[in-house]
Amino acid sequence: MRDKWFSPHDSKRRIGSLLEVSATEAKINLTKAGTGEHTWILGTRLPVGEVNEFVFIDCGQLTILARVVKVWLESGERLSVDGFDDSKPNNNPIGLVQLLVSVDVETGLNFKGIKQYPKLGAQVYAAHPKLVSMLAEGTIGTSTDYLQLPIAEMPHDSSVTIHVTPEKLFARHCAVLGSTGGGKSFTMANLIENVHKFGGKVLLLDATGEFSNLPCTSYYVGENPKANISNKLTYPHWMFADSDIRALLRPSAQSQAPKLDEAIRSLKVVTQYWQHTSHGLPITANYCLTKSGQTKASFENAVQVISSIEQPIPWSFTNLATQIIEECVWPNGGTAANPNLTIWGNRAENDVGHCLNLIARVKAMAANSNLKWLLDVDQSLKTIPSIVEKLCDSSEGEVIRLDLSAIPFEANAREILVNAIGRKLLSCAREGDINHDKPLLVFIDEAHQFLNKKIGDETSSFALDSFGNIAKEGRKYGLNVVIATQRPRDVPEDVLSQIGTLIVHRLTNEKDQEVVKKAVGSIDQRSASFLPVLGQGEALLLGVDFPFPMTVKIKTPNNRPESRSASFSSVWHMNSTQADYRTKPETP
Repeated sequence: MRDKWFSPHDSKRRIGSLLEVSATEAKINLTKAGTGEHTWILGTRLPVGEVNEFVFIDCGQLTILARVVKVWLESGERLSVDGFDDSKPNNNPIGLVQLLVSVDVETGLNFKGIKQYPKLGAQVYAAHPKLVSMLAEGTIGTSTDYLQLPIAEMPHDSSVTIHVTPEKLFARHCAVLGSTGGGKSFTMANLIENVHKFGGKVLLLDATGEFSNLPCTSYYVGENPKANISNKLTYPHWMFADSDIRALLRPSAQSQAPKLDEAIRSLKVVTQYWQHTSHGLPITANYCLTKSGQTKASFENAVQVISSIEQPIPWSFTNLATQIIEECVWPNGGTAANPNLTIWGNRAENDVGHCLNLIARVKAMAANSNLKWLLDVDQSLKTIPSIVEKLCDSSEGEVIRLDLSAIPFEANAREILVNAIGRKLLSCAREGDINHDKPLLVFIDEAHQFLNKKIGDETSSFALDSFGNIAKEGRKYGLNVVIATQRPRDVPEDVLSQIGTLIVHRLTNEKDQEVVKKAVGSIDQRSASFLPVLGQGEALLLGVDFPFPMTVKIKTPNNRPESRSASFSSVWHMNSTQADYRTKPETP
């Protein structure tokens, strides 16, 4: 046990007695709350009837930890506090408290729910911050082998640190939620620093580049000014799964998707055989494969060969539009009366017509300079799959940051890339590269940009669900995610429902609050009422492994993220000194 438990019933901390009790709440008489004076014990201020403070209610062998949610005076006493003289008011303040958890007085062991209710007149004591932190951590009576991550402190007592085991934080996945400016980025940086300090492995998907100050290995995707030959990464289009290519090009399922698949297969054959002369394949000078009137046997033999190759085969995106046209042929040569099954037929112009919008889309993407990081890239560059494989296979603690800030939002390239990374991670986990002896944490900043995405229309819709699959089955492999977002309602329900730990900063939107309530059953209306008024850096820590929801203040990370807001005053002041905005009289 990290700290020794001591009695929660200290006569010096008595603040009142029980008036009324129900299944989830109780009313207490706050003896000293109406004086307006502060009480101090050994240099520490004693909260007496303050909202969001914790109290213990005496039940004999057990005590109940409760949170004050409301304090008031009855109507006949409301004027007793409205005075300026030195006399102490004579009143009887009442507090409404939320019953949280039953605790053994001697050992500190807690029992989820209320095991025994107190009697009327039971004494109420202000909870010592250290006792509250020990209960929130939930480490009393557990093995001392577990690491303790010092992630937070008590909101009104910075001397009391909240320690949480990595198992409670990450084993069931974790989400950091909150409106802009609430402290999400600081929390993410704090968690990553703690994981790195204690030897964990992290893959950080940095959507905006604000975590560049972290002590980690950084790689840049896209045309980032910080990138060079040693840290620039790409995810070549030919390493994408077929579903990713379809999501990028959005072919219609009936006529276009089969031609697209055939064209890609033909281009892989070209890549494998264009340097050979004895293959008998009709490869053009433009590195495409002609099919009209050509024999099928050589091509089918080549397809069997490339099907046995385990590594991805590069193929030319620039030639894809031309190859799609080459695929638009009749399946057999000869005539209807006398078909020749060994050769392809002539050009099928109807098929070309059906594929015109797909061909136009392919040509537009091939010519788009914003997609050069993805399409027909320099094959000497390092690739994201190779970096992921190396990280997954490593037994050493390491933090890898993928800076995605330079990737444009065109063609849903960001979402498709992150979805491909998720699929690669899950593939590594299923193959055993990620396991319980080599666990990996994936941090996703601005997760609403990538998750809960469907690309296409009703006739050709493609779901980007790789991280939903990780949320469902990654835990059994040792692959866990930590997502951060300011829009919880945009995170898929199948992802959020699998999250076991929530660190919730200020949330002002009612829909976002409702999402949080549905995600974790332990949070109720009373706890959720604090979400809109949390201060910067303060958060509600809750989850299935925590005995009760608790407000904490996340510790400031050593390496602060670059999440500054615009400095309007300094910029405007500088501009105003460079120009004369005084109103001049008009010349008559």
